Amino acid sequence: MEEVVETNSGNYERERVPEKERKRWLSISMVWIAIGIDLSGMFMGVALSQGMHFWTAISAVMIGSVILGVLAIGTAYIGAKAGLSTGMISRVAFGKSGASLMGAIMGISSLGWFGVQIGFFAENIGAAIQQLTGTDMPSWLLSLIGGGLMMLSAFWGYQAIEKLCTYSVPLLAALIIIATIMSLNSNGSSRLASAPQGSPISFGLAVSLVIGVYMVGVVMAPDVARWAQNPKQAMIAGFVGFTIGNSFMIIISLILVKVMNTADLTAVFFTLGLGIPSILVLTLAQWTTNTNNLYSASLDFSIVFKKVNPKIITVICGTLGILMAMFGIYGMFENFLSIITVLVSPIAGIYMIDYFFYTEKYDFSYEENLKDYYPTSLFSWVVGSTVAFMTSQPPAGFGLFTLTNVSALDGILAAGICYFIITKLTKGRE
Repeated sequence: MEEVVETNSGNYERERVPEKERKRWLSISMVWIAIGIDLSGMFMGVALSQGMHFWTAISAVMIGSVILGVLAIGTAYIGAKAGLSTGMISRVAFGKSGASLMGAIMGISSLGWFGVQIGFFAENIGAAIQQLTGTDMPSWLLSLIGGGLMMLSAFWGYQAIEKLCTYSVPLLAALIIIATIMSLNSNGSSRLASAPQGSPISFGLAVSLVIGVYMVGVVMAPDVARWAQNPKQAMIAGFVGFTIGNSFMIIISLILVKVMNTADLTAVFFTLGLGIPSILVLTLAQWTTNTNNLYSASLDFSIVFKKVNPKIITVICGTLGILMAMFGIYGMFENFLSIITVLVSPIAGIYMIDYFFYTEKYDFSYEENLKDYYPTSLFSWVVGSTVAFMTSQPPAGFGLFTLTNVSALDGILAAGICYFIITKLTKGRE
């Protein structure tokens, strides 16, 4: 692949990451682990603990996370080999204008979740501060502060995100593990064997739920993997980052639900007399996760708005997300975002088949020969999205039938198989 002259601020939104800027697998995996360490994993732990025995749930979490890590190997390989973001890869797979449509969909999804996570951060940090100091801080102010920090690191690009995650992950892991050990010392481990209190969850469904937590992250993996030194480094980072990143908080939640009868990490910290560390954990966990949402959104919209400076795009997207949270309207978009997210997953099925069977197009010398649209790619995406909608439960879909029990994976498989069959029958996608 030809080297591309740098034309932007050093984050290479619209071009290949130069070899001299590439990183080793450990720092890459830290970013993915940091993305996985957030409070949403706690909710999955609660659900599994209520419907399964502890060790059965642990087995489901590990199997699901390993499968996720294996899936990430493929998309991470492409990101490192091509050196391109997910949006730029879709440009080759869908055409110049087709990629703008895909970029808009991915960008809206990432930006929307950025706003939702800011609101989620403000609610939780506000509750922690009130419990620690008795002071009620307005949510709009916490949204502004938290969103501002997240936007700042995204503004400076991957280099800043890498440093943030490299320093944050060990600290976060240490604090959370210490709190978990203290809870075990205080209450003993006998409660781990207690029977589940809710409706039973089958082992297969549990594995599928675990995979679904981070599936869209697999689709967007090239955004980070493009910074890896080589495909081998990216594949190692993808497997380690997604396996550990997806399982860590779920397992911690499973333990806390059984031992402390709560998965509220803040409550656990306060019960153990660790109020200030709880605020630090909440801040770092959401900061490292949500800054990546904005980072991906800015990469995606850089494909849509080709003549706008990527830094300006980051500021505009960040400001929109913060305003959503400050005015409390973020909650209104969650159902809409669930629907948009279903549209994202089929993109990976197409670009994976496209890359592994038509690799020569990823030489940038091919750029001038790209068409505006490739009907085969767009049709396959529609097929994949339709299947994902049919297998998704309301409000994101219709829940008419199930394939893998993971609607995002259903969309990837359906789109990829459709694209593969059509291109083989027609001897190409033209």
